[in-house]
Amino acid sequence: MPHGFTMTLPVSMEDTELFPKEDRLSLRLSNIPVDIYSFRQMRASLTRLWWSRLVISVRGYVINYMQSNEESLFHTDDAFISIHRFLAEMNSENQLAEQFILDVARVVTYPNIGETLLALASDHPTKNPFQQDVTKESFERVFGKANLITYRIANGQKCAYIIFVKVLCVLQERWKAEKERKKGIRFETDPEWQPDDRVVLFQEFFRGNRTWVLLDFDRYILAQWKPRGASIIFGDRFVEKKLRSGMRLCAYCGMIEQQVDEHLTSAS
Repeated sequence: MPHGFTMTLPVSMEDTELFPKEDRLSLRLSNIPVDIYSFRQMRASLTRLWWSRLVISVRGYVINYMQSNEESLFHTDDAFISIHRFLAEMNSENQLAEQFILDVARVVTYPNIGETLLALASDHPTKNPFQQDVTKESFERVFGKANLITYRIANGQKCAYIIFVKVLCVLQERWKAEKERKKGIRFETDPEWQPDDRVVLFQEFFRGNRTWVLLDFDRYILAQWKPRGASIIFGDRFVEKKLRSGMRLCAYCGMIEQQVDEHLTSAS
């Protein structure tokens, strides 16, 4: 992937085609298939920062629909860590990224995938994609060898993969349209990246104390981008506003304080 911070194809949390505001998370797939040729072009042209923030934004969208279910949050974060590992880690390989996307596309387009994985996880009889020649390798590469524990993991992760593929396919079509027009929106920093709290999980534990719930994926991203993790997740403007209000960044991982002098208190 190219180095630097020039980005194209902005991803906005306000984009209702990518992130529709619905009462329940919709797992209905569009009829747009994954186009591996377009994916290959996007991998070659879009920066690691773009791919990382794509994963961060889709993950934030999904977890805010399941914040009351700790098991679902755990499985969802594991799925998004895998997605980020293949698409946005410093040393991620193009060939492995393409294979991963093809495998995930095969998983989410399996007929009645939601009901199938639920039945497998509940140990109910159903057609088993882990045992069918056409799908076996893809399902095992994404989730692991076929057994009841794997089925339960797959059922817990299905929302992450379905929504990520839906968003990627929309962006892929926009990419193709921009390529045809031979122009694109480009910017050097991140003024359009203003996700606020929608990319993470906030909970109010008592009145006036609204706190970022730091989950496995958040810790993973902070570690991947340290010491710039907070800026990668929330954007430069958000972090600058917090710094002006007297909060500090952790010198080691880049996590922003949620209360003034929180890092000093926790270190003492």
